[in-house]
Amino acid sequence: MKNLNIKKNLMTAISYLIPFVCCAGMLMVVGNILGGQSIKDFSGNTSIADVLFTLGGDGLGLLSVFISMFIAYAIADRTGIVPGFLCGVLCKEYGYGFLGGLLAGFLAGYLAVYLKTAIKLPAWFEGIKPMLILPFLTTLIIGLIMRYIIGIPIHALQEFINYALTTLQGGSVLILGLVVGILSAVDYGGPINKVVFVFCLGLMSEGYTTPMNALISASMIAPLGLTICYFLSRAVKRDIFSGDEANALKSAFIMGCCQITEGSYPIILNDLARITICTAIGAAVNGALVFYWECTNPIVWGGFFTIPGQNQPGLWTAALLIGSFIFAVCCLFLKRKPAAKTTETEEEQDLDLSNVKISG
Repeated sequence: MKNLNIKKNLMTAISYLIPFVCCAGMLMVVGNILGGQSIKDFSGNTSIADVLFTLGGDGLGLLSVFISMFIAYAIADRTGIVPGFLCGVLCKEYGYGFLGGLLAGFLAGYLAVYLKTAIKLPAWFEGIKPMLILPFLTTLIIGLIMRYIIGIPIHALQEFINYALTTLQGGSVLILGLVVGILSAVDYGGPINKVVFVFCLGLMSEGYTTPMNALISASMIAPLGLTICYFLSRAVKRDIFSGDEANALKSAFIMGCCQITEGSYPIILNDLARITICTAIGAAVNGALVFYWECTNPIVWGGFFTIPGQNQPGLWTAALLIGSFIFAVCCLFLKRKPAAKTTETEEEQDLDLSNVKISG
């Protein structure tokens, strides 16, 4: 228990969560394209589109349940599944939201681990401990704590966040978009991006999808901006890309269209400080525009593959291209060409064994 591994356990849960949210979001997109709508009563005539849209929407409504269950599972293995699931249901029903599910999962997981070592039973009774005693006690304790102690301030915080987001206007919207854009992009999928992702996912569970939409496009700024910068540098005859970097751009661009930043690493790492400055500027503009134009989208990941789910695909794409172009212009002036590699004459020479004699 000394090493809680909070980050590791959270990342494990998110790795399970992403395909779940992507699948639910795509079901909503397909249902929406086909003209579906949310339905509560399945007893009447319902179309396939209605079923798909409702299934996706109901799936996204279970985010607090899903994250709580898999955080508890990441911490306590199978012992954490039942208390994580049930405490997540409690968070959903009482309005504690995604934040409540996060906290409930950690509490249930760590308590399950503690009880597993703290409770000693006779050998003949040991088999019932993981089946009944641990899930029951963990769910009972954490459920009551969430309902009557921790859940109260969490619910108040959720209400405050919802109120703040619904009343944001003008400059406040732009500032929030600017901050989300910068933090989503500057560490290229690292820990800052993951923290913002969790924050945006929580807002998404409450129906606010614009922050996640800004994160998606901000994550694409670097690879697309570097590609635009390369062509601009060729047009103005400014030699700032090495041959290796130009070759790396081929895969970086394709991966960037799919919201995968890793293809740009060989270029970014050659001039990390300057390119990160360009990324922050381009992502800030992109995020502010996505918020200003209120671009929404129920899909959490996928780059250009999210376009079918965009409420305003043209404006979202415009925000991405504007941010990428601004990145490219900044990069054109700031980026430096990496130093040439060591020449063959300076490389370590092969060991010459021709003059070596072995005496008998």
